[in-house]
Amino acid sequence: MIKNIKTPIGLFYINSIIFLLSIFPLKVSSETKIVAKSGDTLFKISKQYGVTLKELMYKNNLNDATKIIEGEVIIIPHTGIDKHKKNEHLTYKVIEGDTLYKISRDYNVSLNDIISVNNLRKDSYLKLNQIILLPKGAKYKKEINIENIKVASKKVFYHKTTKTEDLSTIAYLHKIPIEQLKTLNKLTDPIKIKPNIKLRLRKDKPLKWIKYGSLMINWSDWTYFDGNYIAQSKTKKNKTFYLALSCKKRVLNNTLINSYWTSWYFPETDFEFKLINDFCDQDFNF
Repeated sequence: MIKNIKTPIGLFYINSIIFLLSIFPLKVSSETKIVAKSGDTLFKISKQYGVTLKELMYKNNLNDATKIIEGEVIIIPHTGIDKHKKNEHLTYKVIEGDTLYKISRDYNVSLNDIISVNNLRKDSYLKLNQIILLPKGAKYKKEINIENIKVASKKVFYHKTTKTEDLSTIAYLHKIPIEQLKTLNKLTDPIKIKPNIKLRLRKDKPLKWIKYGSLMINWSDWTYFDGNYIAQSKTKKNKTFYLALSCKKRVLNNTLINSYWTSWYFPETDFEFKLINDFCDQDFNF
């Protein structure tokens, strides 16, 4: 007696496709990545990108074509890339000190676009070495001026933070380890760096006042701030103020008048020219 066997049509259809695809050779020459959206399965993505289910399962080491894979990073083989270029994404590996805002700024893309393409929230915590997908058109924007790096890498001892900086940028600028910044400044949450904070870059050195004309400048107090350099200074009448230099523009500023910064001005006296030349063009000896 022959018994009737009832097989779910959907499952039979999918298993038949997998069997048929198994006889075809795998051809993959390049690839990109996407983040699976709500309701996505490998079967759905294979139809969307025009790639074989076998290729998709093989590249992603998955064996269930019907499983919901929302939020997972899925590799799309070459054939699917050509047919779906509008969904191309660069990938970025998270390093220490990264935030979503920093990544969006460095790659000149919208923060909301990064959040959307990765199915994240604005307050999502990034893990070290986590892979982040970048929207199409993302391009690294090097914001650190080379001339500033040349001078900043000299032995200035402090860095005053701005709104857009983080520890990794500051460490790179001054060519010092991030751990050194954490230790010297006793940072418990190094990812959140508030603006206008004076961070110590190196161990304290004895005060070293150097005379320039009618001024005395605390050479061990030079602080980097937003591309400029600031140091505590004194007049011959022992009045304390702050002096600022811009090596890029070769100009000065000070707080002599009522403790407020004046307008930037070009050097006029011999000692002002010598000061800029010594600071901007010579190596520091401590």
